[in-house]
Amino acid sequence: MPNKTINSQLNQKSKAKSETRQFEIFNDKHIQVTTNNLVEEKSFSINLGLLEPWPVRHRKISIAWLAAVLYFFISTIIYIFYLTSNINSGLLGKLMPLIVIFILATIASLIMFYYRSPNVTEFRSRYAGCVLLSFLYNKPTPEIFEKFIDEMRARILTASQNIKMDKRRMLVIELKELDRLKNEGILDEQRIKQAHQRVQHLNFTP
Repeated sequence: MPNKTINSQLNQKSKAKSETRQFEIFNDKHIQVTTNNLVEEKSFSINLGLLEPWPVRHRKISIAWLAAVLYFFISTIIYIFYLTSNINSGLLGKLMPLIVIFILATIASLIMFYYRSPNVTEFRSRYAGCVLLSFLYNKPTPEIFEKFIDEMRARILTASQNIKMDKRRMLVIELKELDRLKNEGILDEQRIKQAHQRVQHLNFTP
């Protein structure tokens, strides 16, 4: 991009996903996000005026690892219950190694669930509520993270105040941007569909 002036930068790394993220605020009112992992590199940029200035923090649950934890835990309980209900030396020798394996698998799945379900801080689009930016909470350090997020909020508010369009026109621009990000492979079809469903319930007063 010609005449690109970088205002601020944040670099984050996820060891669980072997992924690095770089966030660059540039030209006062834009942000570029570059994500690298073992498979691919993705990069996109958006105008900060499209974002809701108040981020949401939550834990991004890994459904797959949660299911693994529940499966191994329930299986362990069933085997233990069966063993205590039918105690004999032969059965004990057969089932005990299996129970130990399931206990270890439960612990391992729980550890992976923790690492694959990070705390994140997310910025959503202003009207459609679609998550566009996701930050690993307090990475690389709480001080650097908070400083960057505070700057994000301030610049989003400033960018929003400088927009001289009505809400309906801004919504049209936002939906076009979401479609662009879908075409670039940043957003999936399901998130776009949910965004369009949400805006159907908006009621802009004249």
